[in-house]
Amino acid sequence: MKQCPACKTTYTDASLRFCLEDGSPLVDLTDEQHTVMRQGGVNPLRIDIPRKDGPKVVLKREPEPRGGTATLLKIAVAVVLLIVAAIAALGLAGAAFYYGSSTAKPEAAPTRTPAPSPTLDDEKQRLKDEIANIQKRLDERKKSSNTDPADDDLHDASVTATVNSPNDGFLALRTEPDADRGTRLAKVPHGHIVEVLNCEKQAISIAGRSGRWCLVEYNGQTGWVFDGFLDY
Repeated sequence: MKQCPACKTTYTDASLRFCLEDGSPLVDLTDEQHTVMRQGGVNPLRIDIPRKDGPKVVLKREPEPRGGTATLLKIAVAVVLLIVAAIAALGLAGAAFYYGSSTAKPEAAPTRTPAPSPTLDDEKQRLKDEIANIQKRLDERKKSSNTDPADDDLHDASVTATVNSPNDGFLALRTEPDADRGTRLAKVPHGHIVEVLNCEKQAISIAGRSGRWCLVEYNGQTGWVFDGFLDY
């Protein structure tokens, strides 16, 4: 047993070396004070020596188990389970609503697939066919030299001419003798020379210039140009 000399606190734990109250070094208790008996004469006289307050005995407390962490863990697990259950219930309700609405939905009318538009290859093939027809007509005219010019809309005019289109800078070479329907094959630059093969007899006016549609050859291509923009 040990005792603090300052506060007189007694400890039963022999492993303690300092007082838990004030930090003073503890001392071992070896002697205890006893009552002193004194006798005198016939009647013995007993004198009790008053004792100081008995030493305080402090028992070592065992650490209490910490239950706060376990309680919080249980609460957290319960909250997580509730959230999972709520999510599952919402998912089931959503699935039931989706399948219920899908079964009640009327059948949609079949949509018509639009017809595919002509591709670029189809357009090129059409232009090639038109040019081939023009070339065929030209070859037939060259072979039949005794044809009467009055029976055809074209008359021979195999000459060269120079493109005179300074405003636009070029003259359009088209597949047909028509500015709206004829597809542009190429741009003949201003000042370049073309070979005029045949021209229509009827004269018209385009952009303030009078002229005829003529079949010409430029850079290996055969097509129609308006000769109002040609200088012979």
